[in-house]
Amino acid sequence: MTHALKIRKQFILNPEKIKAVKKIMNAKTDTEAIERAMDTVIADSKIKNILMAIKGKGSIKDIYGRCKD
Repeated sequence: MTHALKIRKQFILNPEKIKAVKKIMNAKTDTEAIERAMDTVIADSKIKNILMAIKGKGSIKDIYGRCKD
């Protein structure tokens, strides 16, 4: 992955959620946890778009229920 320009932002976030995401993402820092979480959301969106594009074309089954209309 290439390094993109980073900007400083200030958010008011729930510390328990950050702690949970940090643990789930196995991140060392809060910033790393939030970056990984955002990457996951972006990847999930791309997967959903691809699944929606191929829905009904062939015999692929949506076993995870991600392609609900």
